[in-house]
Amino acid sequence: MSSFNSIGDLSRSYQLRLGQYGLKTRLDRLTQEVMTGIKSDIPKALGGDVSGIAHIDSRLKMLATFQQNASEAHGRFAGMQAAVEQIQTLVEDLGPKLLSEPNILSEGDLRARTSDIARSFRLMFNTLNTNIGGRFLFAGSRADTAPLGSFDAMLAELGNVTAGAATAADIASSIDAWFDAPAGAGGFADTIYMGAHTGSTQFSVSPDHQTGSPLTANAAELRDTLKGMAIMAHASAAGAAIDEATLRELFSEAGARLVKATAGLTHAQADLGQRQAVVTQAQTRNAAEVATLSIARLNLIGADPYETATALQETETGIQSLYALTARLSRLTLTDYLS
Repeated sequence: MSSFNSIGDLSRSYQLRLGQYGLKTRLDRLTQEVMTGIKSDIPKALGGDVSGIAHIDSRLKMLATFQQNASEAHGRFAGMQAAVEQIQTLVEDLGPKLLSEPNILSEGDLRARTSDIARSFRLMFNTLNTNIGGRFLFAGSRADTAPLGSFDAMLAELGNVTAGAATAADIASSIDAWFDAPAGAGGFADTIYMGAHTGSTQFSVSPDHQTGSPLTANAAELRDTLKGMAIMAHASAAGAAIDEATLRELFSEAGARLVKATAGLTHAQADLGQRQAVVTQAQTRNAAEVATLSIARLNLIGADPYETATALQETETGIQSLYALTARLSRLTLTDYLS
């Protein structure tokens, strides 16, 4: 008789544990559904046909990649825009002054001005070496490399290419030719510019659009600016080796180039602005599609909040009742058991 009762006790204990496990499993599932709003058993919710949800999930992952690319492109174009704007602000102010100052400043003041302009040129040089997250903005597709080498090495090159030039026009022409020399000819593109000769890597910002910028530190829009600044930097480095008359003419040569360069800088800013607009539009379209797909996904596999909360409450009540029953049974005495 006692052996039979022992078997009954084991069976009852097993049933209680089994009930606890089932309720705990259901509680975990319902808790997850309340927290995520998504059915825990997706294949069951879809009747075994998961092709639709698989397509939606694949599309959402692709859109997430596009949004990440668009964010990177937006940051890159914004950085380039800020750098070009900084350069243009300097050039628009400096160009006209260089044309007028030879007529009103003394030789000493002009030489002091060349030193100031050389320092501004060094800052401009550094601006073109700007990087965001280790990616250089004006290095073209070679974004892991600073586009411009040593500023002092460039001044030395300018001294070499202008050696023997007798007039301000000759000096300016020699500097122009050095900056405009094609790759392989030993000019700026070979000795100072270290970036790629093609534009930035294209960013896929939406399912049907890629974008990038062709603007590099070796682009014509920026080289025209560099020429004018380089003439003044060379005059500063040469010092007394350049006589007063030649110095005054170099101011005019540099001023003319900077005034001309403003048009190219304006074009560069406009082009960057258009590319920024394309990226913003792509981000908006991507976000709209993500919202639409997310709603469709929720309609397919979303857990009803009311039903889930009700089931969760019922399960919690069941667990409490089971724990109460288990506690009561565990407190039964031998007398209670035999009675």
